[in-house]
Amino acid sequence: MEQIKTMDVVIDGGMILTMNDDRQVIEKGGITISGDSIVHVLPSDQLPNNLEVKKVINAEGMVVIPGLINAHSHLAMTLFRGLVEDLDLINWLEKVWKYELPSLNEASVRAGSKLALAEMIAGGVTCAHDMYWHYEATMALSEEIGFRLISGPPITGIGEPDFESMVAQARSVLDISKKYHFVHPVIQAHSTYTTTSEMMNAVLELKDEYGVPFTTHASETQSEIETVNDMYGKTPIELIQSYNLLDDKTILAHCVHINDEEIEMLAESGTHVAHCPESNLKLGSGIARIAEMFAAGINICLGTDGAASNNDLDLLGEMRTAALLQKGFYNDPKVLKTIEVLEMATINGAKAYGIDHLTGSIEPGKKADIVLLDFQKPHLTPCKDAYANLIYSATKADVDTVLIDGRIQMEGGELIAFEEDALMAEVRSISEKFV
Repeated sequence: MEQIKTMDVVIDGGMILTMNDDRQVIEKGGITISGDSIVHVLPSDQLPNNLEVKKVINAEGMVVIPGLINAHSHLAMTLFRGLVEDLDLINWLEKVWKYELPSLNEASVRAGSKLALAEMIAGGVTCAHDMYWHYEATMALSEEIGFRLISGPPITGIGEPDFESMVAQARSVLDISKKYHFVHPVIQAHSTYTTTSEMMNAVLELKDEYGVPFTTHASETQSEIETVNDMYGKTPIELIQSYNLLDDKTILAHCVHINDEEIEMLAESGTHVAHCPESNLKLGSGIARIAEMFAAGINICLGTDGAASNNDLDLLGEMRTAALLQKGFYNDPKVLKTIEVLEMATINGAKAYGIDHLTGSIEPGKKADIVLLDFQKPHLTPCKDAYANLIYSATKADVDTVLIDGRIQMEGGELIAFEEDALMAEVRSISEKFV
């Protein structure tokens, strides 16, 4: 007699866009989950018969995708949503910093980040990068909620911090982060124009010592290019290269204003790029040459940036913008195909931050970070091409169920771990001081 195997969750009957190496699509498939991990990904009629299942999720009429990965963001900037509008980046930053530096604390950042997590989970995001003040509060929150977070100490000259204390704090946090389950540590620098060579040398030392990825903003605006050139006689990309920080464990956010030689530099070094099209558009920063970067072999992932410059954390919407923008920019409908856009929002983000062995695709052995979208909607009918419907027609309102690490975080469109009314009231109260 065949031994009965117990599964915690079975998702059955949906169309599965696995995003595995073969980009396999299973028209009517089943996924079995034990604990935090995926065990089977098969056509429904091939699932084992000897299963005892604690919970079955009926996915008929749904499309099942890997959890989305927001590869660049500043989560607690939800606190400043709608506060600073219609400014270019430099003037926008100066105004935002005026509010952030004297006003934020661990409690306010925790509240803003919790609102961000609720917004992202409801939109199908199961993993996000965060670079922000009081980041340890967000790290602890993510462990508490069960949200996959990419975060770590930022090295910056903003606010004139004591250098030795900043580096000591970074070491302490990177040591502590080893005990986390949901937090994947990185070392961060705000930018080349807010750091010194001493700071960036410390970044390199920490990156190598702890074996963690490094991320920073780079070449976001033309004025940044001019500022950095005036300061150092180099472009931001050239300067980062001079610090020996261009490699396959580096993720550069934006890269809107880079030349052909710099595209080649990024490709040859294996450096990743986090594309944030809506923030770039809203701040008037420009349009990144994503199709050319793709063609050069650069791994491109997708981010929203912060909710103060976007003004949401909707990665499904970001995918649509990314696809349409490149086609219009290049006057070529063939650039940035739908499957490539989904790659940007899933497996490419996982590869960039070195967690593709854990997440980014639906495969046996990986963590069960899974999203179900209800495709039984007028705007998603008919479904001739699931990738096209997902990128061009679906919205975050179509997200039905979200699992992170095998835990159901949203079901039937209802968030599990959040008291939304109380959370929104708390954030409104905090934001009243920002006028």
